[in-house]
Amino acid sequence: MTHAPIPRTPLRASVIQARLRAEGVDAPVTVADETGSTQDDALAGLRLGAPHGAVYAAERQTRGRGRRGRRWLTTPGGLLFSVIVRGITTHPGSTGRLTIAAAVGMVRAIQAYTGASASIKWPNDLVFGQAKAGGVLVETHGTAVVVGVGLNADSGAGMAAGQATTAVAAFATRPFDRSELLAACVTEMLDCLAAEGPAWAAVHAAWVRRSVLLGREVEVSGALRARGLVEGFDPDGALRLRDPTGTLRRISSGDVSLRLVADEES
Repeated sequence: MTHAPIPRTPLRASVIQARLRAEGVDAPVTVADETGSTQDDALAGLRLGAPHGAVYAAERQTRGRGRRGRRWLTTPGGLLFSVIVRGITTHPGSTGRLTIAAAVGMVRAIQAYTGASASIKWPNDLVFGQAKAGGVLVETHGTAVVVGVGLNADSGAGMAAGQATTAVAAFATRPFDRSELLAACVTEMLDCLAAEGPAWAAVHAAWVRRSVLLGREVEVSGALRARGLVEGFDPDGALRLRDPTGTLRRISSGDVSLRLVADEES
């Protein structure tokens, strides 16, 4: 049995901040009714010295953006927020690893707080079955990171840019409050982003377990076109694809988009 969220109320900065403080994250939380992009808001905060864990959220975005410059669509009842992350190691090739950590943090929080078990579609989509419920966007800026999230919390199923969409509420096993879910997502993401050693190995293993593509025939499009069997994922987030010639190809998330082969979607 699934449950709708607790009757929708506006996102409440005080609730989010109180939840974060209870988990040891003492940082400002800004909630706007409407903004151009929470990612841009966070970047502005970063330039002004906003601390680790600062959250910028909005009910609506007019210029939201996703991976590779795609438009980030806004749906009523969603979670739209960006978080400043400081104190972790970043380098030019770190985006894939950080994306893994952010995505795993999101699915852990969603399951812990709502009971809904989301999967991950490489490189950065959160899905239920083949329907997209959200995504993460990671941008590095020197030694700091800004993580943006768009999540359909209780909006209905539909289509966006030709892709089926759904919402957490359709799979939740208990009622939930959007403000408290947002705080849970931030806490879990920060923990995963800071993971090192065995903790990082556990995060990467969770990413692999949650993949909807592992062991499936897929088709890659974009700058690189390829087709084959997904055999795994490298620690930096690259996809390992065995093509029809038997060649193992390593595909970086920054270069391609990926679709399931048509017969896999039927």
